[in-house]
Formats: sequence, structure tokens, C-alpha cells
Amino acid sequence: MTITDQDSSEVLCQEIKADAQRQRDEILSCAHEEAEALLGREGSQAIEARLKRLEEARVEGVRRRDLTLTSVFVEARRLYLARIETLLESVRIDAQKQLVSRDGFDYRESVINLASEAVRSMTGDEFTVRLAEKSRSILGDALSEEIKSRAGRPEIKVTVSWDTRMADDGPIVTDAAESRIWDNRYSARLERLWPELRRLIAGEMFPAGLEGSEGGIT
Repeated sequence: MTITDQDSSEVLCQEIKADAQRQRDEILSCAHEEAEALLGREGSQAIEARLKRLEEARVEGVRRRDLTLTSVFVEARRLYLARIETLLESVRIDAQKQLVSRDGFDYRESVINLASEAVRSMTGDEFTVRLAEKSRSILGDALSEEIKSRAGRPEIKVTVSWDTRMADDGPIVTDAAESRIWDNRYSARLERLWPELRRLIAGEMFPAGLEGSEGGIT
């Protein structure tokens, strides 16, 4: 069989077309592989970024939870301590009322004890015991000797002074020169003793309020 020029040209064209097809297929395959690799890298980076954001959100959530728990605890503690303070103040007010009303004790005996305590604790030989004029009818005029006897100092001089300006809640004792004053009135004694009484009462009634209470019950 004789191959003509036309046949040769057709074969050449077919070979060129086939080679172009192969090159096209190779280019497309490479492009596809590169695209898959690129998408894989970007997908991995996207997943990593998402995981990072999720971890950051988790950490922030834990932080906010801890802050919330802390603020709740602090607020609950503040309310608890405030409640204790309110109750302690009510105890102090009740004590003040009982002293004013002389509820549960002998007023005259109490005045003698308070005055003799001051005299016994002060230096000097002459003292003035100031008392409210309105309580004179209850206390009587024989207090001086009883105060000296109760103080265990019969040799000293004690003068009782009835003051119209004083409330009848106990004695104020001064020395002769009035350089030393011992205010033993109920109101003054309660004010002096209250910090210690408050601590003891709180310790008995609210033991939990004394644990770790910075700036609170002490």
C-alpha cells in the first residue's frame, strides 16, 4: 500500500492532537493536584484557627466564671457580715435600754460598786462622786461611807455631789484637783467595754463570721 502525502499529513495532525491532549491532561492533573493541596493547607489552617478561637473562648469562659463566682462569694460574705453587724448593734442597743431602765439589777448597789471601783483604782485621799440630782431620792445621803467601805479605803474623804445636769446612769469620780476623772456611768462603761463584748458575743453567736473576715468581724 502506498502512503500518500495526504495520509502523512493526517497522521501528523493526529499525533499533534494526541500530544496536545496528553499535555492538556497533564496540565489539568497537575493543576487539580495543586488545587487539592492548596485547599488542604487552607482547610487545615482554617481548622487550626477555629480550634484556637474555641480554646480562647473556653479560657475566657473559665475566667468569667471564676470572676463571677468570686464576686458572688464576696457579695454573699459582705451581706453576711453586714447582717452580723446589724444583729450586734441590736444587742448593744438592747443592753443600753436595759441599763437605762435598770432592768435586772439593783441601781443603788450598782452605783456604790461603780463609785468604789473608781476610788479603789485612783491615787489620792480626797474624791468627789458626781451623781444625778434626780436619783438622790433613790440613792440616799449615806453613800460616802458605803463607797469608802466598799473600796476598802475608810481613811479617805469622799464627797457626793448632786448634779442637776447629769442623767441618772451612774457616777463620775474625780480627785480633789479634778486632774483625774473616772467616768463610770453606764453609757461610758458600755462604750469602753463594747469592743471586747462585741468580739465575745460575735465569737459565741457567729463563729463562722470570725474566720477570714478581713475588714469584718474581729
